[in-house]
Amino acid sequence: MATPVVGDVDPVFSTLGPRMSLFVPPDPAPGQLVILCTWLGAGKKHIAKYAGGYSNIAPRAKILLIESSVWIIASPYVRQREAIKPAAQVVHAVLDECTGGSAAKPNIAIHTFSNGGTNSATQLLIVLQRQLGAPIPITGITCDSGPARGTYWKSFQSMLLSLPKGIFWRIIGPIVITFVTNILFGSQLIGWEKPERIYRRTLLDENIVNCRRICYIFSKADTHVEWDDITSHAGDARRHGWDVKELLFEDTPHCNHISKYRTEYLDAIRRVWEGGSLGHGLRALL
Repeated sequence: MATPVVGDVDPVFSTLGPRMSLFVPPDPAPGQLVILCTWLGAGKKHIAKYAGGYSNIAPRAKILLIESSVWIIASPYVRQREAIKPAAQVVHAVLDECTGGSAAKPNIAIHTFSNGGTNSATQLLIVLQRQLGAPIPITGITCDSGPARGTYWKSFQSMLLSLPKGIFWRIIGPIVITFVTNILFGSQLIGWEKPERIYRRTLLDENIVNCRRICYIFSKADTHVEWDDITSHAGDARRHGWDVKELLFEDTPHCNHISKYRTEYLDAIRRVWEGGSLGHGLRALL
C-alpha cells in the first residue's frame, strides 16, 4: 500500500517508488493526468507551488510527480527506464480509463523543469512508446528553464548546486560531480549520443508523442541555461508544425519564475492544460 510522502507538498502524494509519487483527488476524472518532472534536487516546498497550482487549474486530475537527482542522471539508460516503470503504469491506467466504451478522452499534460526534469520525461516517454507500440497522446507540454543544449560547466554547476548542503558535500561534492560530468561528456568520445540531444529530439518526435502544443517558460537571467538554447528548440517545434508559446522573463532565476510572475505562469500552464490555442509568439516581461 502506498505511504504518504513526508514534506510540505500540498496536495498530499503517495509513494510509487524512489522519487516517484502520485496524488489522486477525491473525485478523479477519467483520463486526466498531469505529469510533473522536476529539476535536480528540487525541494518539497518548491514542488508544492506547482502541485498546488495544478490542483486549482485541474482539480479532478491525478498528478504524477517524478523527481530527479544527480544519481539518476548518472545511471545507465537501461537502469533509468527500469526504475521509471511504476510511473509508466500510472499512465497506462489513465489511458485504460478512456477505453471500453468510455466517453472520456485522454487529457495528459507534461511539465518539465530544466534538463533534470526533461530527462525524466524522456525516459518515461521512451518506455511508454515501447510498451504501447504507438505515440502517447499528450494534450500539451510545458518546459520550464529548458531544454538546454548542455555545456560542460553549466552541467557541472547545476549538478553541484543540487547536492545536499553541509560540510561533507562541500568537500566531496566537486570531486563526485567532476567524475559524473566527465562520464557524461566523455561517453560522446566513444560514439554515444549526447544526452541533451536525446532530450531535445524526443520531446518533438511524432513517433513517441502525439502532440502539437508546447509552451516554454524561461529567463535571460538564468545562469544555468542559455536562453537561446530554448528559443532554438522553440524554432524546431515551429518548423515541425507545433503550436508554440514562449514566455520569456528578464529577471527571474532558474526554475523560479513562478515566485515573481505567478499570474502569468499559471495562465500559461492553464492554456496548455485546456487544449486551446496557446497564443503564438514570444512575450517578454521586464
